[in-house]
Amino acid sequence: MKRWFAALLVITLALPLAAQNEEGTGTAQGSAVDSTGKGYTAAYVIESSTKRVLFAENEHRPLPTASMAKMMTLLITMEEIRDGRLKWDDTVQVSAKASKMGGSQIYLRAASVWPIKNLVIATMIQSANDAAQALAEKIGGSTEAFADMMNQRAADLGLEHTKFYDPHGLPNSADPSRINTMCAHDLAILGMEVMKYPFMRQLAVIPEMEFRNATLQRIYNPNHLVNPRKENYMESATGIKTGYSAPAGYCITASAKRNGMELVGVVMGAKPSKGPLSSFGIAGRLFNEAFTQYRMVTPVKMGAVVGQANVTGGQTATVPAVASSDAGALVKRGEEKGLQVSFAGNALTAPVKKGQPVGNVVVTANGQTIAKAPAVAGADIAKQSWWKSFWPF
Repeated sequence: MKRWFAALLVITLALPLAAQNEEGTGTAQGSAVDSTGKGYTAAYVIESSTKRVLFAENEHRPLPTASMAKMMTLLITMEEIRDGRLKWDDTVQVSAKASKMGGSQIYLRAASVWPIKNLVIATMIQSANDAAQALAEKIGGSTEAFADMMNQRAADLGLEHTKFYDPHGLPNSADPSRINTMCAHDLAILGMEVMKYPFMRQLAVIPEMEFRNATLQRIYNPNHLVNPRKENYMESATGIKTGYSAPAGYCITASAKRNGMELVGVVMGAKPSKGPLSSFGIAGRLFNEAFTQYRMVTPVKMGAVVGQANVTGGQTATVPAVASSDAGALVKRGEEKGLQVSFAGNALTAPVKKGQPVGNVVVTANGQTIAKAPAVAGADIAKQSWWKSFWPF
């Protein structure tokens, strides 16, 4: 009985620490945290709809990902579900290896059976290493096979400074060279892909939730930006994924949305776990600066006539070109009046059908294209009668 009570006490004391393991409590140690003198190793901010880069420093330098690698694990899982190869209620039998992952976890027992959905929730919110490993083994069959899938998906996305060895991002004590690495740019692209899934967006903003198993009652999101009880809370934050290890330092792939403008930012290699020089504090500052300096404008709205497209052999020589979607642009505040709108038309031959693509409307600033939208024909143009070319009266 005493032994049972002692074991229970150890588990109870360990739970709060493990739940917060991903965010840490002190200062990052390790030679890989190479500060720029600004509190981080690399940082990057991009606006997700226009893909305009608003801040970049060391953005192509490969660095340890820590748990931010789990975004690829989640992306592959969501794509398996999307394509019908996996279902939310499919079950996973936990391997001995998955049950012994350590770090941030949900204490999966070997041979226990879990639905895919629960493991996805635990991986996204709690950053659970055991849940990520269990998903990888279910989908890929082994850590190595799943890592191959991760690397192939990275190549498909054009992530040129990315290398995966596992689905979770824990340091490899047996071979420290086999550690997941990505650059800030690649992490931002990956984060945007993950956030295309509504369920990922829902989970990314949950600070904590009930999660009952034999040893764990609640799970906690280590992202301070989405937690109103944390000093670095940001009301406009929408996600996404944190990471911490001694080689990586404190890292975050974050997102925030304000006034129709959604930013994705990456901070890697921060040293403190909280405060203005933490990854959360730095990401929040970069976001606030970007929201202050830039704004979204819509110089061309869907349905607007943007020009005339030339038509050969038609009953009329031109057809109205109509924007088929908004042309939204991200501009520095005060530069809105300098925008120029032009129409670049395709070569058209009658007959032309209403709604047929006829070219693009282009928005430029200082000679640089900052937005485009497709244009379509605003009317039907019938083919000119053959005899008109000989008798045009």
